[in-house]
Amino acid sequence: MLNLFIETVKKVIRTEEIFYPWSFGYSNRSCVSKIFLPTTKNTSSTKENEQDGKSHRLMIRAGLIRQSSSGVYSLLPLALRSLNKIEKIIDLEMTNIGAQKLSLPNLLSANAWKRTGRWESAGSELFRLKDRKESEFCLAPTHEEEITLLVGHEVASYRQLPLRLYQLGRKYRDEMRPRYGLLRGREFIMKDLYTFDVSEEDALRTYEEVSIAYKKIFEKIGVPFVIADADSGNIGGTKSHEFHFLSPVGEDLILTCPHCGYSANEERAHGLVSPTKQISSHVNQKQTVNFGIGKNNRLIISILEFGRVLNVSKLKAANSENFEIIPIRNDNVDIKDILNNNNFEAVDIYVDNTFQTNSSDLKSNQLFNKIISEIQSIVKHPTSIHHGDFHNTSPGDECPVCSITSVLNHSESLYPLFGHRAIEVGHTFLLGTKYSEPLKATFAPENVGELRPIQMGCYGLGISRILAAIIETSHDEYGIIWPSSVAPYKVCIIPSSDEPTIQESTRNLFDLLTSTSHELNGEILIDDRTNLSLGYRIKDSELVGYPWMMILGRRFLDSGRVEVHERKTRQRIDLKFDEIGNFLLKSHDVDLC
Repeated sequence: MLNLFIETVKKVIRTEEIFYPWSFGYSNRSCVSKIFLPTTKNTSSTKENEQDGKSHRLMIRAGLIRQSSSGVYSLLPLALRSLNKIEKIIDLEMTNIGAQKLSLPNLLSANAWKRTGRWESAGSELFRLKDRKESEFCLAPTHEEEITLLVGHEVASYRQLPLRLYQLGRKYRDEMRPRYGLLRGREFIMKDLYTFDVSEEDALRTYEEVSIAYKKIFEKIGVPFVIADADSGNIGGTKSHEFHFLSPVGEDLILTCPHCGYSANEERAHGLVSPTKQISSHVNQKQTVNFGIGKNNRLIISILEFGRVLNVSKLKAANSENFEIIPIRNDNVDIKDILNNNNFEAVDIYVDNTFQTNSSDLKSNQLFNKIISEIQSIVKHPTSIHHGDFHNTSPGDECPVCSITSVLNHSESLYPLFGHRAIEVGHTFLLGTKYSEPLKATFAPENVGELRPIQMGCYGLGISRILAAIIETSHDEYGIIWPSSVAPYKVCIIPSSDEPTIQESTRNLFDLLTSTSHELNGEILIDDRTNLSLGYRIKDSELVGYPWMMILGRRFLDSGRVEVHERKTRQRIDLKFDEIGNFLLKSHDVDLC
């Protein structure tokens, strides 16, 4: 019986040695065998295809995420380590501008959303539900209403302002077509900051201060970014900017001018169209015509150069009305069918500047004449014609800033805008009183008088999207290339075998680096899976993307030098133990104590 027990223990020990060699060689040091890291080389199990996005495929292969359902993912330990580092950077910069952290509920009552009008305007993307008493709720996609109610109940005087409150947490959006993994999911992690000021001037200063903090956040993350003028969308407000990582899979088109630095989302950009292009559109006599129905039973018609996309935000800004656009085929426009079936009281025609050169050109255009004559034959009320910029700006249009400068300098230089696909990772909004007025968030001003609505701003960062966007913009054929600031671990040490000298040297290198640099404390990982080949573990390290890989193999036994591999460049250098710390310092990846 004793012999049987001994043999059983030996089998257990042998099993442990296969899967957990750290139990015998590396004590309490961080080892890959201790971590839940299900990397895979079998891409067929990831349902790999072009629509997944490279970041999604890499995050699955590198053992960072696993899908729970459509658009919903589990974040595994290494992904969470990187996510926590991003959050730490955010927390520091929010503290630096005096923002305080709180936590708001994700189950929100419909009442406040109905008061602001967003219960209807949010559409089908809002997760709606009812409790057993038939009370309506939603899963929070954002928290403007909730934070405004909270502050409105607690703030009564200007002495309690300004106030800056932020949170880190999960949000929900019922995406019709979730895609690209964490880049477009139904559940996601965000940082949202809400600011409260006594005046528009103070709110604008806050806006600029937060924008600077956002720049610092992205600079510390270490991925190139672009700031673009943007449309406020359903959030609303008077001023808005987006922060983007440039990427071919990005859903946004950013127009930039390399000459002056102008940058804007295509929906917000105001590129100028050269007279040559305008004349060309008239020669071809092709137009894009759209119809809309506005308030007070008004028909809204827009005419653009063929191929141009109507910018509904610009049209609504010019019209000051809410309406729906009904696209009509250019080659089969029958205005009579539209007018005869509707009792319109007036007609507004918006002629885009891509279509016009001057009034005489418009009158000579056959389609324009057809539309006007048919309208006047049916509609007895006034028809008004408006000219302006009602289109999405396209690459090749002239930069509006440089064009004005050229005119002032009597120069004929033309500076075209360039288009870039981009992933939105942050957004800033100057809200004004859009939420404080309907939700009665007011304060007593310094000079005795009527209560005033609080001036607000909201500022979002898509944390889980940033995580995926980093990988989408920073990878190669071998795997992920993490910026050192947010890598799950900075250094991976790979001993080639269980040979006693290799094991002892691995422990010594781990301890030396940990004691030499405070930034490497908790940032070093040993791949102790010596039951796997050295080549397999090297490929695994490159897949996960540790910034530095250090190999103790035959070269170390022969010369006492460690192979140090930089992931970004894939360059290798052989260094002695006492040279590695200074080498990392000079690489600017760590600060020595």
